[in-house]
Amino acid sequence: MGQEGRTLILGLGNPILGDDGVGIAIAREIKESWPGDPDPFIDIIEASLAGRFLLDLVTGYETVIVADAIITDENAIAGTVYTLSVDDLGAVVNPYASHAFDLRTTVELGKQLGYKMPDTIRIYAVEIKENTVFREGLSPEIEATVVPVARRIMQDLGNRR
Repeated sequence: MGQEGRTLILGLGNPILGDDGVGIAIAREIKESWPGDPDPFIDIIEASLAGRFLLDLVTGYETVIVADAIITDENAIAGTVYTLSVDDLGAVVNPYASHAFDLRTTVELGKQLGYKMPDTIRIYAVEIKENTVFREGLSPEIEATVVPVARRIMQDLGNRR
C-alpha cells in the first residue's frame, strides 16, 4: 500500500451540482495555497465518489481529512461548517449492502474485509441547501467558506507536526 504514516486530504463532491462541489473547491484551494513546499507526507485528492468506491482511496492512510458538503435539516444555515469524526455520523447502515454506503458504513466494511483503515478520519462538512440542481459554481455563502476551511485544515495539519 505504501501509505503508512501518510495523510490524505480528500475533497469530495460534484462540481456540476452547484454547492455539492464545495469539498473539491476546498481541496483545490489547499493545493494552490499550501505555504512553502507541499508536505511530502500529505496527498490531496479530489473525487466525485461515494460509498465503497472510497475504499481504494482511503485504504492504508494513517489519517484522512475529508472536505465535503452536508445537508442536515431545512432549518440549518447554509455555510455552517461542522468538524466531525466518523463516529459522529451515526450507526452503520448495513455493511453488506451493495450500494449507497455512507462513509461510516464504508469504513466498517473496509475493516471487516481486513483493509488497513485510517486511524483518524476527520470530516470538515459545509452545510448546503441543495445538491440536485445542475449548475456550475458555488453560491456566495458557500464560496465564502472555501478559504477559511482550507486554512483551518492546513493549520490543523501544521499543528500536528
